[in-house]
Amino acid sequence: MDRVDQLLSYIEEKHPRLIGSVREAEQVDPIWFRRVTNQLLEWSAGVVDGDGIQVVADGYAQFNSDVNWAQGRYEVDGEYENKSYAEVYESHYNQKETMEAYLWGVCFANVLRPHHVELGVHWEMRFLSRLQNEPEIIEIAPGHGAWGLLALDHVPGSRLRGFDISETSVATSRAMAHAAGLSDRTSYEVRDALDLERLAPQSADAVICSFVLEHLEQPEKIFAATRHLLRPDGVAFITGGLESAQVDHIYEFHRESELVVMAESQGCRVLETASFHPSRNLRNARFLPRSMTLIVCPSNET
Repeated sequence: MDRVDQLLSYIEEKHPRLIGSVREAEQVDPIWFRRVTNQLLEWSAGVVDGDGIQVVADGYAQFNSDVNWAQGRYEVDGEYENKSYAEVYESHYNQKETMEAYLWGVCFANVLRPHHVELGVHWEMRFLSRLQNEPEIIEIAPGHGAWGLLALDHVPGSRLRGFDISETSVATSRAMAHAAGLSDRTSYEVRDALDLERLAPQSADAVICSFVLEHLEQPEKIFAATRHLLRPDGVAFITGGLESAQVDHIYEFHRESELVVMAESQGCRVLETASFHPSRNLRNARFLPRSMTLIVCPSNET
């Protein structure tokens, strides 16, 4: 039995309520699902202590439960639980044990949720296909590191610098890079994502920023940093959550147009957008959680 089948068997046995949606994720694109899930399982096995399958599956199950509870409270309260980054940092980001389980949950949500498989396929076809000539990539807040490492694995000769405010995230990204055999093409540094405009301008061919906007009080600064970092012919892939409650989400987006306007206001030109949502939602919900992607480049307009 290969790693993917082991994961599916473990989820079916230990977390049976999740297996239906996980099987749906597999059916979105079976080849992509098995390839990427196997890569993540192989890399994570080189990072976690003990049974890697159990750690990542349990982490995802806990993450999924937390998200569902948060979305339910959001429906009742009409607003996100936390309003400031400081609140979330002290209760969440600065807690090593909490962050480790959370990172695995977030990481494997990218392959175990159907709409995120759709997003991942889109990312490869519409963004990674644009990268060529051994690009220099900057990843803003890599978290678990998987997005950037999958990009390096996909694009020959590419190199990556990652910046994250969480020491746990930086340590996890470094360990994942080592497990993937990509340490020589990566560097990670503890740094506030909102401080990146102090880096050298036009120093990247590509920027990746996965689900960071909704975690910030001033998400427009991500687009400003992206514009600052990209070379004139560079391109960025930025994702954001809309009406999607989590303990660490503090900025509420309600319309896809809000992200487009925000990007344009900070000197980015929006080349493509796509929005994906889960097939299973709360009945009669007023909020629809979505995952939106933007492919942007620097605007030449003055």
